[in-house]
Amino acid sequence: MRLRPILLIAGLAAPSLVRTAQTRTIPFWPDEVPAAIRAEIDGNATLETVRELSRFHRVHGSPGFAAAAEHMKKKLLAAGLADAAVEHFPADGKTKYAHFVSYSGWNPVTASLEEVSPQPGLVESFPELPVALADYSQDADATAELVDAGAGTNPKSYEGKNVAGKIVLADGDLPSVMRLACKERGAAGFLSDFPNQTTAWSGDDRDLVRWGHLSPYALDNKFAFMLSRRQAARYRERLAAGEKIVFHARVAAKMVPATYDVVVATIPGSDAAAGEIVLTAHLCHESAGANDNASGSAAIFEVARALRAAIARKTLPAPRRTIRFLWLPEIAGSEAYLVRHPEVVKRLAAGIHMDMVGGLLATTKGTFHVSRAAGSRPHVASEIAAVWLEHVVDASRRYAERGGDPYAGLVWLPGSREPLLADMRALEMGSDHEVFEEASFGVPIVYFHDWPDVTIHTNKDQPENLDATKLGRVAYLGAGIAWTLAALPDAEAPRLLRTARAQCEARVSMAQADDSRDGLLAAHEAIETERETLRSIATMWPATSSAVAREDERLEQMASLVRPPAAPGADARVPVRNPEIRGPLSVYYFDYVADALGRTATGPTASAGASLDTRLTNRPEGGVLSYEAFNLADGARTVAQIRDVLAGRYEPVPVEEVGEYFDLLARARAITWK
Repeated sequence: MRLRPILLIAGLAAPSLVRTAQTRTIPFWPDEVPAAIRAEIDGNATLETVRELSRFHRVHGSPGFAAAAEHMKKKLLAAGLADAAVEHFPADGKTKYAHFVSYSGWNPVTASLEEVSPQPGLVESFPELPVALADYSQDADATAELVDAGAGTNPKSYEGKNVAGKIVLADGDLPSVMRLACKERGAAGFLSDFPNQTTAWSGDDRDLVRWGHLSPYALDNKFAFMLSRRQAARYRERLAAGEKIVFHARVAAKMVPATYDVVVATIPGSDAAAGEIVLTAHLCHESAGANDNASGSAAIFEVARALRAAIARKTLPAPRRTIRFLWLPEIAGSEAYLVRHPEVVKRLAAGIHMDMVGGLLATTKGTFHVSRAAGSRPHVASEIAAVWLEHVVDASRRYAERGGDPYAGLVWLPGSREPLLADMRALEMGSDHEVFEEASFGVPIVYFHDWPDVTIHTNKDQPENLDATKLGRVAYLGAGIAWTLAALPDAEAPRLLRTARAQCEARVSMAQADDSRDGLLAAHEAIETERETLRSIATMWPATSSAVAREDERLEQMASLVRPPAAPGADARVPVRNPEIRGPLSVYYFDYVADALGRTATGPTASAGASLDTRLTNRPEGGVLSYEAFNLADGARTVAQIRDVLAGRYEPVPVEEVGEYFDLLARARAITWK
């Protein structure tokens, strides 16, 4: 087979380059640089920041979020980041950020749920149990009988039941229950045990109370209280046994015009023309919301504080590129900030996003993952992240196996001493990085995240489930990657090029090497990914341009040998994006396609689009292939070519399915045909 000799040569090139680099801890940095970063990172202080943020109930557009943002600003100013500020963007249900319509803010004050009879007593109250009251619930004072509606998400749930003026018990998605039970049938409100996140451990802990959300667009919302599975099951048993259960629900909360508050700070670079590196974390979520996402917010704060301290101490020089730090309301805040700051977007060269990074494995069951930049936008940031991650994992493993100096093992006592369980993987969805990497903004991002986490979005996501050592390691890792992107001098860039080339070619050598068309595509796209990665080095360090050009010519020849012929009858249509759409098609509660089609899309086109959207979905929040398909619609590629990139860089997918997905987007006016 013509592919084997090429890949064998590529595979043999990598080991010698790696051996050359082993004289340093980090191949492209003198050991003084990682040592200077390590000297400033404090895992225990990072955990304390988590505790501070966990005290705020940080819902988008709420007083709790605003207070947390001000708290973070004060910490930044105290740490010497003199330009720290909070920017405010309208969240009023009307203001648009490109295609995305902002949703309303929410001002919850107090709420209580009491059983009046036959077993009088307080069931739960807000703010004592922050997740007790579903987001976007509104004023109520209702005494009513409880009615079990099952899932409560379709008309059959209500057949033979009079729920008008009553309180419904349901376990379906909250906006659907609100619409069917309260708005269409007159229920006063409802109680819910809807499981909004699922893992292999779902159902094991029946006392988890999950964070619930009504629609932030529905100004006529009533109320919903969240129950544990154990509580809900007990009420269902009592109702089934014929008991008449009466509750008194009191709620003082309103949906109000508010703002998306974004905390911004920078470490200024010495060359304004060199661009910026960005570190992001979403500041929002329920209290405590310790791992999700006080942990990521605390970790990027520690990066900012530590690098600023090292520069002040002169153990590190000022970086060439500015390092920008953003604490945002998740996804919606990222969309608002990027749409309103096109001048910043133009300067962003690459970045890091942190979402859930501190969980103790034994408690949360979560492994730490670093996702590479999107396959549609390969970048050397991924290769830099791989080197630093390997260093952190190796240091943690050596200490766990051999003991010695906790400092060298990246241990912050009394934090844990076990090795870091971590991996590097392809793009996964579910957080702000998907806004930054969307083709309209095009910022390559490496994504730090724990998954799964059995406490996510529950009353048990608490600081005691987090680890100072893990937080310190993550902050050190993020600081190292950010510092490399922002401050690596031209003199070290050839070492980075050699390291990245070795890593890329090792992956090329593992590409599927068979004579099938998809096998050839896997090899071809692996080579093309390497080409784009190496070109990003030349963009960021122009001194490497000549060397990169030589590598690019060699790789182009390799790619030509494995480029498969066009598939017979290939879909030659060229999708062109609607320029009004900037950012992901869906932003949590907002779904552009569903809204554009009146939420009535049916038939083979819609089902094919849904099928594409669920492929490669490693987390519940979205589909990698549909996201990347839209990213690849650049007005030049045909549907068949987009399919081939997806098949080569992710997994084989029928071209008909990709075409039908674009038909769906055309119906929604997200694309037109060239």
